[in-house]
Amino acid sequence: MDRPRVIVALRDLESVESLITLAIHLSSSMDAELVALHVVEVPAATPIDAEDEIIDHAGKEILAAAIRVAERSSTKLSTELLRAREAGEAIVGEAKDQGVELLIIGHRRPHPNALTELLLGSTVLHVAHHAPCRVIIQIPPPKPREVNLARLTPPAENGVE
Repeated sequence: MDRPRVIVALRDLESVESLITLAIHLSSSMDAELVALHVVEVPAATPIDAEDEIIDHAGKEILAAAIRVAERSSTKLSTELLRAREAGEAIVGEAKDQGVELLIIGHRRPHPNALTELLLGSTVLHVAHHAPCRVIIQIPPPKPREVNLARLTPPAENGVE
């Protein structure tokens, strides 16, 4: 019987550490193979198979960072770099093709205007609705706000400090 497979879809360098760490924990508890996937969204005006190293450069850096994170915990990690017009469709297609048990994907904090996110489309929403497997969406914690200490200091009584 084949081992289960987990895909972690990576979008940017900022999320690699947390997503790969989560994927390592989950895949090891499942005794699953772990695959890091990055999809390069190619504009309609550019051929998908264009011979242009610049198109894939950022994706290769992201996957190299994923390998470094996995090596620190001695975890075997396969990587895949795909080109597609729509990342969500490509991720779902890979999950179907590989018979994936679990797909892990990161999502930035939701846009304050939900209608904007809906109108612009969302890779995460597409994956969540169409994946043939369980999906875990990791949303990072909110960034701490700067505290204005002057606002926290109570006013002096009668002008005396």
